[in-house]
Amino acid sequence: MNKKIVAATALLLACALCFAAPRSQTQKHSVQITITNITTKSGTIVLSAHDSEESFKKRKPVQTVRVPASVPSVTIELSLESGECAFCVFHDTNGDGDLNAGFMGIPKEPFGFSNYDGKGPPGNFKKHKVAIPAGTEALTIEIPLVKF
Repeated sequence: MNKKIVAATALLLACALCFAAPRSQTQKHSVQITITNITTKSGTIVLSAHDSEESFKKRKPVQTVRVPASVPSVTIELSLESGECAFCVFHDTNGDGDLNAGFMGIPKEPFGFSNYDGKGPPGNFKKHKVAIPAGTEALTIEIPLVKF
């Protein structure tokens, strides 16, 4: 048999095995986020999850959830891939779908971030990110709403 034919056949077989092999599915993990300090049942709680600095800066979340407001707190369960994620939340009290802000950009509606204590201006993705471990345990995060 010709060596070129044998080599070509072996190469084709190797490529076929690579593409036919089952690909591993990225495992999702349960993340429970409890939003606290809700003072009124009016409006909607809007939670967004950002998996990168770019997503956070450009305000393009990988996941957004809207739930009815409930006093004094609501819990939202997400299914996310392991890695790093920053969470942003606001209470859309007037139901217009936006976080309303005043002249200087200061929010008029209650808001919060993961890893934010409400003191001073919020930070960037690096400040607000949390690690979502690759284990099977559910992660629980509390985000208190603040209002300036």
